[in-house]
Amino acid sequence: MEEVCKELDEVKAEMEKLKAEYQIKTDISESLKKAHNEQLIKFQEAKLQIEKQAQELNVKSEEISEARQISEDLKASLHEKELFLRHLNSANEKLRADWGEKVQKLEEENRELVSTLEESTVRNKDLEQKICASNEEIEGLKRLLSVSEKKCLEAEQKAQASKELRQRDEVIAKLEEEDRSILEQLKWKKEQFEHLEEAHKRLRDRFQSSKEEWEREKSALLEGISSLQTSLDSQTRITEGLQIQLKMCNQALAHEESKRKLLEVQLSEYNSRFENVFALCQEAQSKIESLTVQRDEEISKLRNLLGTRETLFKEMEFRLVHLEQENQELQGSLKEIQEAQINNARAASSLTKLQDKLRGLEQVHGNCSKNLKAKESEWSFQMEKMKEVMQVSISELKGKEKNIQELQKELEGFRFSLEVLNEEMAMVLVVLKSEFSEAYLKLLVDLEMERDEVALLLKRVESLNLMEQQQFLMEKELERHKKMLEESSRCQHHLREQLFQMENSLKEDRRDVSKALEKANSDLADKIRDKNRIEFESQKWKSTAENLKISLEESRANHKQMENSLLAQVKIQQTLKQEKESLLRNVEEQEKRIGDLQQQIVSLEIAAKMQAVEGFKQEKENYLRLAKEKDSSIENLQKKMAWLELESMRREFEAAILAQFDAEKTFEQEKERLLEVIKVKDQCIEDLRVLATSLEQDFTSATLSSFSEVMERQIEIIVLSEALNNAKHLTKVEIQGKNKIIAEMEKEVNVLHQKLEFQQESLFHSKRQVEQLEALLEANKSEIEKMTDQFGNECKSLNGLIKKLEFEKSVLLVDILKLSSEREAILGHIEGSCDQICEFSCEDAKLMGILEKILQTTEEKNVLAMDLIVSDVLNDSTRENATMPLFPATMKVSASIDERSPLMEINH
Repeated sequence: MEEVCKELDEVKAEMEKLKAEYQIKTDISESLKKAHNEQLIKFQEAKLQIEKQAQELNVKSEEISEARQISEDLKASLHEKELFLRHLNSANEKLRADWGEKVQKLEEENRELVSTLEESTVRNKDLEQKICASNEEIEGLKRLLSVSEKKCLEAEQKAQASKELRQRDEVIAKLEEEDRSILEQLKWKKEQFEHLEEAHKRLRDRFQSSKEEWEREKSALLEGISSLQTSLDSQTRITEGLQIQLKMCNQALAHEESKRKLLEVQLSEYNSRFENVFALCQEAQSKIESLTVQRDEEISKLRNLLGTRETLFKEMEFRLVHLEQENQELQGSLKEIQEAQINNARAASSLTKLQDKLRGLEQVHGNCSKNLKAKESEWSFQMEKMKEVMQVSISELKGKEKNIQELQKELEGFRFSLEVLNEEMAMVLVVLKSEFSEAYLKLLVDLEMERDEVALLLKRVESLNLMEQQQFLMEKELERHKKMLEESSRCQHHLREQLFQMENSLKEDRRDVSKALEKANSDLADKIRDKNRIEFESQKWKSTAENLKISLEESRANHKQMENSLLAQVKIQQTLKQEKESLLRNVEEQEKRIGDLQQQIVSLEIAAKMQAVEGFKQEKENYLRLAKEKDSSIENLQKKMAWLELESMRREFEAAILAQFDAEKTFEQEKERLLEVIKVKDQCIEDLRVLATSLEQDFTSATLSSFSEVMERQIEIIVLSEALNNAKHLTKVEIQGKNKIIAEMEKEVNVLHQKLEFQQESLFHSKRQVEQLEALLEANKSEIEKMTDQFGNECKSLNGLIKKLEFEKSVLLVDILKLSSEREAILGHIEGSCDQICEFSCEDAKLMGILEKILQTTEEKNVLAMDLIVSDVLNDSTRENATMPLFPATMKVSASIDERSPLMEINH
């Protein structure tokens, strides 16, 4: 019993110990849960901070991309300035050549002037020598005079003698003659001297005038130099204006292409209207022909009626003659009867009967004569009316012929205007084709450049896809090591240190970027200073050009200064080129350094992975040792905790994987969208090419068809005019033939009259014929009235046709004006299409910029991820020696964080 009690006591003591241990373990587990929850909260806060930092990094990457764009713009501006400097150099060389030519011309002119001056000086010297010789001759003559005077004195002294008087007289006479001759010579030489003085004065005047002209030419040359400088400035302005005008010309070309399309539409409408007018003209001509046929038929009918009426008239005359003969016979019979009455009174009854018959015959004769007179008056009146109607119709026909001739002239004018329009259209077509071909070639070149850029972008996208595949493989490798992330809660301090290091690195990056921007600004300032210096030098050149006005020697000196300044400018350009080349070399060196750093990062990543694998192996061995030492109850609790933590980590990992997949999907969608946009733009460009070719083909075919249709219409009009002329000629020939037929018919009527004179018919038959004639006259009256009505209607219809033709003429003029306006509209439409093409190209450039930004952001993200890995590896390597023997779990945490940093980057 005592042993049982002891055992029970021991069991109770053990139970109490176990309970105490259980309580301790439960307290420990609760504290661990609390610590785990706190670490989860801190981990979420760290995630938020990392997200914020990632956003800041994105902003900074955008700023860096903007700085790169600014640097590219600066390079483009440098390139433009270099082109401008080259243009200035070429202009300066041209000016130098022009100045050299002008200086050579001036030197030649100066040489000519010097030669003329030398010639004039030589002439002056000759004249002076001649004057000196003449003076010497005069002095000699004076000496001779003095000698002669002495001789005269001696002669006078000798003449005192009487013997020598005669000799003296002779000598005096001789001396007087010599004196006269000498005086004449002196006068002649004085006149020569005066002429020489006048020539000398003229030469001096010419010399002064040549000097003045030379000074004027010198001033004119200096003014020309200044004007050339101003023209240089104006030419620079003109070049700018020409560029603007080129843009305006391109716009005008587009506008004229739109107008061309409108002109094509208007030409088609004009052709349709012309066809309608031509159909109406044909209808009018057919109506005119039918009217002429009806007129001829009516004239023939009227002539037939006239012939029948003349025959009837002659028959009536014959009958009247016959009745008169019968009357005379009856009168003779009456006389015989009266004689018989005298002889025989018995025949009274027969006489009364005969008298009644005679009275009836007389009444019938009187009625017939009255009827004949009335009918003759009616026939004459109707004949006059018919003549008047014929004259009116002939005058109307002449007026209509004049209108037709005027319309034909207007048609010829329209044909000429159409030919002029066709020539203008041909010229416009040639110009448009040339300019359109140039624009088409430019578009082809731009499209080839864009295709090359798209190919480069596709290569970059493929490289990005390879990078993504590598990242995916890395993620798979990371998934293998994700099972060791149970103690991730202890990494908060390490994360804070990493964040601090990230902030420091970002600050350093900012400083580097600011330094780079300051360098770029300093380069810009230097370039602006160079530009100002060049402008100052150009001003100096202007001042030197103005100083050329002083003298030609100063102009030559200034010219030398200009050459020196140009050499200095060339040196400056060479220095600029060298600076540019040095900048490009620096950029290439920086790119090489970036490549070396990337290689170092890759090598550091590989080393970090190897170290992480070794750390994982060591940590596994430590965990196995610790697991063997623990109790089964603690193992169960640890299993439960591990299960809970694995579930939480699995959820987090699934969320991270889902986020990664979403990011990849969005990236692929954006990539596909951009590729679709590029394909759509390529299709649009190809459609525009097809449209351009189709427009050219349509325009050429339309012009050819319109030209052929116009030529056909012109040929048809010519044929119709010839047909009208032929119809007129035929109508004239038919009228002449009908007149001949009428003359023959009149001859036949005369023959019939002669035949009818020999016929004898009864009065009863004549009465019937008279009644028939009256009926025919009434029918003719009705027919004539119908003819007059028809003729009036036809005149009205012809007047309506004339009005229609005039209206169509005005419509054609309006159409021509519309065609000119629509041509301008076509050109405007072409300008709009060119603007659309420019917009498409701008959108393509924007899309290319977006793709480059995406690629830059991805590259920057990869670089940042590599920097994080490198910084983590360096921190781990510094802390391994201090923490490895005391805290093996920290190595595990650091390794897990090192392996998780790319995931964190992908999540954000």
